[in-house]
Amino acid sequence: TSHPSRPYFRSMTDAKSAEARAARAAEREKEKSAVVCEVLKDAMVCSDAKILGAGGIKVGQGTTVHPMCLIHAKAGPIEIGNFCCLEEQVEIVNNTTETLVIGDYNVFEVGARVQGGHGAKIGHGNVIEARAHLGLGVKIGNGCTVTAMTKVNQLDVLEDETVLIGPTSRHKEVGATEAHMKAAKRLFEILKETIPRAHHLRKSQGKVASSSRTEKAEKAEAPPAAAAPPPNAEAEAETAEAAEPEG
Repeated sequence: TSHPSRPYFRSMTDAKSAEARAARAAEREKEKSAVVCEVLKDAMVCSDAKILGAGGIKVGQGTTVHPMCLIHAKAGPIEIGNFCCLEEQVEIVNNTTETLVIGDYNVFEVGARVQGGHGAKIGHGNVIEARAHLGLGVKIGNGCTVTAMTKVNQLDVLEDETVLIGPTSRHKEVGATEAHMKAAKRLFEILKETIPRAHHLRKSQGKVASSSRTEKAEKAEAPPAAAAPPPNAEAEAETAEAAEPEG
């Protein structure tokens, strides 16, 4: 025989579970609304990707963020450069107030993980293969390859064009930077035709104050524009020459 009070306890448990689910959902919505995510021209951020955190996220020109990715700026900003590709289930998390800077033409394969903080930085033209893990404070140069399932230890440094196989085995791959960058650009040319057809894309939500790519720095790097000649300057010069008396 069933105890007469069991339905009551069951209903109380169900009610508490529903309240907990509602609280979690409200917290997620609050976190989403607090996100500042700047999506630059031609970048494709799928709406199914999880973009979280109040630190601010900047997605560079031509960069693709696939569904089921997690980019979480819990404390500090995350800046992702141009023409990068984040495949499914990639996780990039910054738990510190430092800016996590990821350069251009980087490819993060399925399930790769990156942890920001303690000077962590990724250069240009790198390939982080499936399920690889970059620990806290890892610095990656240009043209590096971290092979599948490899965990890069905390505060480790990979010099330019290093191939890391497992935690200790590494060698150089000369010319990898240029080859990786070309491959990333070709990948973008393919994805820009296929991703918008299959997924809804996220739009910009605010603008991130950049610490490494400020507008002043961009202006300083740009070549000075040549001064334009005044209108009809050449015609006036020719007229003046014609008017001069011959000696």
